[in-house]
Amino acid sequence: MIFYSWTALSGSSGSSVAMGITDDRGRAMQAGEESLGSGQAMVVIIEAVRPAMAPRTLAPCYVRTGVGWVGRRTGSGGVSWDRFFAPGDPGDRPGLADPGRMGT
Repeated sequence: MIFYSWTALSGSSGSSVAMGITDDRGRAMQAGEESLGSGQAMVVIIEAVRPAMAPRTLAPCYVRTGVGWVGRRTGSGGVSWDRFFAPGDPGDRPGLADPGRMGT
């Protein structure tokens, strides 16, 4: 099962102003667009993630799949989404330690 983790970032400090997780990419984009439209955020990052367990503690977490989207406001007031590809978490590849998983 794939989920979508989204984070809205402010422009001045780059800190997160809103975040969430959903099982629907369209809902993640809609939530991000609301943050962009309100002026709270300058950028929204959505990443496809999957549920997993941390290796030592077996605590639930999410693992990046390697695909995501960056949303920014356009000059006409809409939102432009650009897809990006990044390596998945190192712990998902055999022989690599420190999986760098996303928190629960």
